[in-house]
Amino acid sequence: MSSLATSAQLYSPESVFVSSNNEVYIADYGNHRIRKILENGNIVTIAGNGTAGFSGDNGIATKAQLNGPVGVFVSSNNEVYIADYDNHRIRKILENGNIVIIAGKGTAGFSGDNGLATKEKLNFPRCVFVSSNNEVYIADQINHRIRKILENGNIVTIAGNGPYGFCGDNGLATNAQLNSPAGVFVSSNNEIYIADYDNHRIRKILENGNIVTIAGKGTAGFSGDNGLATKEKLNFPRCVFVSSNNEVYIADQINHRIRKILENGNIVTIAGNGPYGFCGDNGLATNAQLNSPAGVFVSSNNEIYIAEYGNHRIRKILENGNIVTVAGNGTAGFSGDSPFDIRMYPHFGNSSLYSKIEFHNLKKHSRDELFGLPIYGFIPLIDKISPKFCGILNNEKILCLMSSSQQEIIQKLIDSLIYDKNKVKFNKEEMLDVLFILGLFKNGEFIDLKRSLTSEFVNSLTLENLTFKWETIENLLKICNEEFNVQNYILDHLNNYCIEYAVVQMRTKKGNTLLPTLPIIMRNATAIFSKMIITQPTAINIEETIETEPQIIESLYNDKKTSDVKIKMGQDKYLYCHKTILTSFSTLFNALFDSGSCFSDLSDDGIFTPDESEDLELLEIVIKYCYGISIDIDDVKIIGLLEMVTKHEIQYVIDYCKNNFNLSIDNYFNMLKACEKYLDHPIFEQFMGEIVTFSMVNGKQLFRDRTEISKLPEKVWQEIFFKFSQDF
Repeated sequence: MSSLATSAQLYSPESVFVSSNNEVYIADYGNHRIRKILENGNIVTIAGNGTAGFSGDNGIATKAQLNGPVGVFVSSNNEVYIADYDNHRIRKILENGNIVIIAGKGTAGFSGDNGLATKEKLNFPRCVFVSSNNEVYIADQINHRIRKILENGNIVTIAGNGPYGFCGDNGLATNAQLNSPAGVFVSSNNEIYIADYDNHRIRKILENGNIVTIAGKGTAGFSGDNGLATKEKLNFPRCVFVSSNNEVYIADQINHRIRKILENGNIVTIAGNGPYGFCGDNGLATNAQLNSPAGVFVSSNNEIYIAEYGNHRIRKILENGNIVTVAGNGTAGFSGDSPFDIRMYPHFGNSSLYSKIEFHNLKKHSRDELFGLPIYGFIPLIDKISPKFCGILNNEKILCLMSSSQQEIIQKLIDSLIYDKNKVKFNKEEMLDVLFILGLFKNGEFIDLKRSLTSEFVNSLTLENLTFKWETIENLLKICNEEFNVQNYILDHLNNYCIEYAVVQMRTKKGNTLLPTLPIIMRNATAIFSKMIITQPTAINIEETIETEPQIIESLYNDKKTSDVKIKMGQDKYLYCHKTILTSFSTLFNALFDSGSCFSDLSDDGIFTPDESEDLELLEIVIKYCYGISIDIDDVKIIGLLEMVTKHEIQYVIDYCKNNFNLSIDNYFNMLKACEKYLDHPIFEQFMGEIVTFSMVNGKQLFRDRTEISKLPEKVWQEIFFKFSQDF
């Protein structure tokens, strides 16, 4: 089954959020999940196990239960906030993947203000918004209030006095009545916008605390566009969004439209033609049908995302005004989640030892040079995560025939996969060369880049540059056909678009003057003549089927086929490893394999034999870390592991060990016994104070008779007695 978001099933999505790196977060209401569209176009779940309910706090978000999540927001520090509607809570996914409660006791109601948000009641919270100073705003729908969590964790009401209704405009927002507020948004100038759902209005709290209406007459319906927003009707406005240029976007849910308030105060429709339904993809958004749009979000590149509750889709309005589907196949349900490496993305994790390895952290090595060209790529890993692209990298003929600038593009694409966490960027001059390379393979790989650059090409085409761009496309297609002997489906799309663009432009006065005598027009006269009936170019729709599912770095662990070093783990027992992976994350392995020095423990046949004193169980944990494999480590092994990873200089695991040195009544004596051989090691110094303090506080339970004290290492009980003598 395809993992592409466009092939997946959603179930009444209520909210959409687009992060700065263009990952799309979805509150998948009917599936009781928060889902995310990755840059490669695949969709994953980041919270919720699919069963309605409440469970899982302080654990992994993907194992927790949600109950009808309706709002999602990603803060500037990459934490994901969830309006968990039927659980009457606001919850948050931390960067380590765990989920916590930040507001609501779990029972519906109102229990007052000015106390800790986690101790107060909410009543079906519909929307959550986090401001730049980390204050959390909540549309507390059935309490008919807008509430705010302060930095100290207390909750207050900033709009609505409790009873539902409408009153209070031009006065203090806290004295006004709201009616089931469904959306809240804080603009850059600290004005607070409210989608006052059952009042059929958009209202705004000014900086002085007063509230005003900025759209809607207060009666449900649709009374037209292009007039003052305060004079026109709305019909259950569900969501409000304010762009960087202060234009206000509204999900006008039961009018089945997305509307916009211009800076002059007038309102217009930008998507939806009125009747509910689904049609119009790849055409103008104003000609399309929507079905109960519940969420609207404007991304940093001015694309407008819509959560379509009734069509079970996320759709997007492009800058040219056309609308496309980015998630959901239109059928209510759950399907399509992609296999993925939790260590590649924020918002996943667990409480065991797991690595923060990213594919992007690998180091470039001369051994990974391709065919003597200035291109470096660790092929075993690229083959797992982007197999069809890897097929191009394995084709010496294609790579060698490419120009130096095209080879540089290949390196940038590789970098974006395994070497450099920054999003790949290309300049306008590279656009067609990039599309030339991307069109050589499918499988949903680099799908967002393919779509964005194709859209950029379409939007950049003019009469003045048509000849240059079209001839470039023809030349690149000639290379594909005559030298590479491969098809390039993206260039085929672009070539066809140029033909149709020429047809449409030749009907204009300027086009009819400039185009007919051009050589490229004459060469394509037959194709142009066959399309003379069209009125506009056919939209380019980049869709790909995933034939080979991507795999993760973990799949290379102990892979004999691709390994280049064996590590001896016992009699006739070996781990098959990769020097590039081990040296990327371990300083010690880097010294062994890449320093240029000769080591007696690295034999000529590529076998590394650890020192006899090495704890092989701990060494295996270090190796698994390098491959991103999650490990549960026993408490008594923490100190030994700390010593080993200190030698390897793996900072994340060092920090993990330091933070997880946990003493308890049950493990106290076993932990100290395990520590005995490390008492004189510098790494142990920081733990001695913790041991002594724990021993003093819990002495009565630990040392019920003298024999218990005798079990302690001498250095430990000496420190305890020294501390005891100081205190008394």
